[in-house]
Amino acid sequence: MRLFEVVDLVEGKPINISKDEEIKEFVIDSRIAKKNSLFIPLKGSRDGHDFIEDALKNQASGYLTQKPLNYPNGILVKDTYQALKKIAKEKRKNIKTVVGITGSSGKTSTKELTKFVLSVFFNVHATSGNYNNEIGVPLTLANTPEDTDLAVIEMGAGKVGDIDYLNDIVNPDIGVLVSVGEAHIEKFGSFENIVKGKGEIFNKAFYHVLPFNLLHYYKDKLKNFITFGEDGDIKVFDVKITSQGTYGVVAYKNDQLELTIPIFNKGVFKNVGAVAGILYHLGLDPIKSLEILRDFKQPEGRGSIIKVGSITVIDDSYNANPLSVKNAIETLNEIPTVKVLVLGDMLELGQFSEKLHREIAREILKTDIDYVFLYGEETKYILQELKDKKFVLHTTKENIAKEIKKLEKLNPTVLVKGSRGMKMEEVIEYLKN
Repeated sequence: MRLFEVVDLVEGKPINISKDEEIKEFVIDSRIAKKNSLFIPLKGSRDGHDFIEDALKNQASGYLTQKPLNYPNGILVKDTYQALKKIAKEKRKNIKTVVGITGSSGKTSTKELTKFVLSVFFNVHATSGNYNNEIGVPLTLANTPEDTDLAVIEMGAGKVGDIDYLNDIVNPDIGVLVSVGEAHIEKFGSFENIVKGKGEIFNKAFYHVLPFNLLHYYKDKLKNFITFGEDGDIKVFDVKITSQGTYGVVAYKNDQLELTIPIFNKGVFKNVGAVAGILYHLGLDPIKSLEILRDFKQPEGRGSIIKVGSITVIDDSYNANPLSVKNAIETLNEIPTVKVLVLGDMLELGQFSEKLHREIAREILKTDIDYVFLYGEETKYILQELKDKKFVLHTTKENIAKEIKKLEKLNPTVLVKGSRGMKMEEVIEYLKN
């Protein structure tokens, strides 16, 4: 796409455009602007217009603006965000197949697994990191390379209507629901609203993938669907933690695959079931195609393994909600070592926070986990339920790291988890240093 093509597409007015440069990338962060990129200033806690000059200093080939400016290679528009949406929708028209993925927990892992498997068959473009909101989704689509056959778009939601809003941009062919739990319940207001909001993924897509245990919520609105899980069309069973990673069996009709994925996460096989469902809808072998996952690598902060001396750290620090924390507890409990759980607050639970944190404590009490280190205001409810000197609420992450270091002779496995706002990865940094 060239600069004057962008002018026409966004119905803009050119400002001092001296050369019709090629635009290969759209950016909203002036620090990563470079030649052949176009900077789109958005209004958030800071006004992106304040950084247009910085973007041009970093060699950006152009910029959008809502304010009349004299900088070269500008495009004046009524609304920079609406212009970004127009670019995204135009790029969407050129993608043959789009997979939209949502869920309370596991959507990023499912996106990564899907990208990993489908890259064998297609030129795949996927959401970077967790760019899954009303800004990240159109930005992802806007940056789709010209030769893309298939896009995998992660779609997040904090309230009813969010997925429908994103549907209008993404227009997914295959809608995938990974899970439903209490994540963001403060904004949704109730579990029933979470069910409704996440189910919006099925409103536009023609093909549907979902867990069997959620089928009863959505059966009336489903079209061409396939389920996964122990009782699903795609069966996922016998999942357990081994010294090599997570083992499980995936089966569809008469085909069955025993698979070990080199990460420690019992929930990963629910995500694999979703991937198999996507493969099925694409007309690919939903079982044999999964063989490549033996070489899968988990992104940082989402279950990656780090060795610090004789301490094995499972870095699951990127985010947390009741569903993903319960899965983490189950995972850690099956690892045959001294087990240490480091847990920060689960945020955005509102009036349900105390109840849900106490439920996590009861999950811990069912296990053989040896030590629990807690951090944050809300985890005090966990401590009140645990009532054990091995389970300690700490005031600093540095103190937690020091306590873990004292256990080094026991060769422990340490799982670190907490909501994004808690920045629990800092515990691991202290431990390393």
